[in-house]
Amino acid sequence: MVVGVFPLGKLALLGIKHISKPISNLIKRTAKKNESFKSLVVSPPARLYHVIDVRSKMWMLGLGQPRFIPPLNDAMKIEMGSDILGEMCIFLIGATLIIAEFSRQAKNDRIKQQKQKAHREQLEERIGDLVNKVSRQEMVINQLRTMVRRRDSDRGYSDTRDPECN
Repeated sequence: MVVGVFPLGKLALLGIKHISKPISNLIKRTAKKNESFKSLVVSPPARLYHVIDVRSKMWMLGLGQPRFIPPLNDAMKIEMGSDILGEMCIFLIGATLIIAEFSRQAKNDRIKQQKQKAHREQLEERIGDLVNKVSRQEMVINQLRTMVRRRDSDRGYSDTRDPECN
């Protein structure tokens, strides 16, 4: 049902965006209060993103590489850096959940394979026991046939039956 999945996907993305906003706002408030947090944590991703953005736009427009990229002001650094960090937090949480689900599924598969292996070993053991039982029964049947033939030959009965049918 593709029609039902698409709106759910949009809804999930919208939910993730709404979850990233409080994280981004928390980072913004912390960056405004703490200068070292702003310069060490928030500014580097913002500057990197700004440089990549300007260079890619210049390349797409066919203008070549820029000689000078104007730096961002503090408000833009805080805004852009906190948005990037908020999105990274959500990405890391999602990636962690996917990895956890993958490892859980792998663990379940291992347990299932172990159960199947144990069941197969039990069946093979049972088959071996049955083969031994059948061979013992064949030996007993052959002994009984031999005893019956001896008794019949001692009494003088002639066996006119086909030996293959016995």
